[in-house]
Amino acid sequence: MAEFEKNLRMDDSVIVAYMIQGRPMAVHCVVTSEAPTYLFTKDQRILNVEYPQSVVLVWHRDEQIMKGEGRVVEVHPWKNGNVLEIRQTVTHDIDRRIYPRFPIETSVSLRAVADVSGATVISLCQGSTKDISLGGAWIDVQPTVPMGSIVECKFNLFGEEIGTLAIVAHENPNRGGNGLEFLDFYGDSKDKLNQLLKRAA
Repeated sequence: MAEFEKNLRMDDSVIVAYMIQGRPMAVHCVVTSEAPTYLFTKDQRILNVEYPQSVVLVWHRDEQIMKGEGRVVEVHPWKNGNVLEIRQTVTHDIDRRIYPRFPIETSVSLRAVADVSGATVISLCQGSTKDISLGGAWIDVQPTVPMGSIVECKFNLFGEEIGTLAIVAHENPNRGGNGLEFLDFYGDSKDKLNQLLKRAA
């Protein structure tokens, strides 16, 4: 818990990403307690989830995007919403630059979940990759997807279907695209992508 408490602080904004029946659900929360870790949200969808539930946590620390992998063990009503009680297992920086990038172009489908003025907005879009690594990809897509959005990303590489859960970490309207940082993979997609990138190398 010590590493997690050091990085996740009171009043931090946190995206909690659930995988519900193979689809992502992103909930925006605020840290109300560090130890134990409580995250407050007004999003009522959390009441429709069975707990305990594994989740991915994403937040900013200075210029870095941080990722935590944890479990929601309980939900408690509080004020005009609810708090999620989190027990966390792993925390680390997200930085796809530590992985070699490969200039691979392939079509990609995105299902983005964004917070717009306090409301959850889901958008579907098509684009193409400009480069791919095991940590993320640059996607050529118009219009660009808002920073901080949670994205379900699917693409075909050398005949293999790859599915990932990602966060939009970079946005460049002039370049016409987004930088995605992969948070998690569906099924055996990580192993498949690793082998395919080794082949590309």
